[in-house]
Amino acid sequence: MTKRCWSIIVFLAAVTCAGGFTVSPAAAKDDAPLRFGALPVLQALPLYVAQEKGLFAKEGVSVEIVPFNTAAEKDIALSAGQIEGCFADLVTPTVLKGNGRDIAIVATNYDTRKDRRMFAVLGKPGAAYRSLADLAKVPVAVSSNSVIDYVTEALLKNAGVPADACMTLEAKNIGLRMQMLLSGQVEAATLPEPLVTAALAKGAVLLGDDAGLGTSQTVLVFSSKFLKEHPDTAKAFLRAVDQAAKLINEQPDAARPIMVQHCRLPEPLQATYPVPRFPAVHAPDKDAVITIAGWLKQRGMIRTDLSYEDLVNAGFIP
Repeated sequence: MTKRCWSIIVFLAAVTCAGGFTVSPAAAKDDAPLRFGALPVLQALPLYVAQEKGLFAKEGVSVEIVPFNTAAEKDIALSAGQIEGCFADLVTPTVLKGNGRDIAIVATNYDTRKDRRMFAVLGKPGAAYRSLADLAKVPVAVSSNSVIDYVTEALLKNAGVPADACMTLEAKNIGLRMQMLLSGQVEAATLPEPLVTAALAKGAVLLGDDAGLGTSQTVLVFSSKFLKEHPDTAKAFLRAVDQAAKLINEQPDAARPIMVQHCRLPEPLQATYPVPRFPAVHAPDKDAVITIAGWLKQRGMIRTDLSYEDLVNAGFIP
């Protein structure tokens, strides 16, 4: 087995309710069942709201949200044809496409903006570090060749840390990574929300986050075969997710029980953590897609240059 093949296998293993909502019905022309993979994370909230509030059914489409505990399980299921689609970061579908999987990114349903973060680099409690610039030659715990790895490198470089001084430490399990940070076993670590907020409450030091960094996007991915055979189902699915995002934004308190049930919030945050706001589903940012593809090629995770058109098919967005 080549080193590159082994790296890809390691990558896949690592990238391992009350209501009040009202909706207007619409109908899809295609009733093909759709199995869509999701993780118990905040970015997936519109999927769970659409399921819990019957928005998929009102669009005339049968959808089964298939839960996975790890990204690796989800991505392998998509590759094996056990699910027709899933939600992911930009790294995963780019690796899959670059290694021969016939998939397409159809939309972005969550991204970082100036007023919100998805990931943050944190120092251990009591750390003397006060900024990302202080982390030159200091290993930051991450999951290698993942979106967290990319974000960490980008934030360090943006803070003026030379490329040869950007150091990381492998810690694939997110929960263990957080424990290592809080116990002082690592000097710094990159975590996702809501673990960032939980770690800060336990004394971790915020050094920088990805608010405004456009490459932190959550995207919706389908097999190209399904898109070709069932385009109306894909469009109906996106309409339902879009409607769910609007409902969450308009009635965040009504969405909280669904968030608590499905999105794995630490218990102390369940009553207070802000319900995220979601944009309308939209085409992924072109620069972000190309940047991630270039980074993955440089890392040896994909061999060929991938264009935006190779990766994205935004023709199903309502």
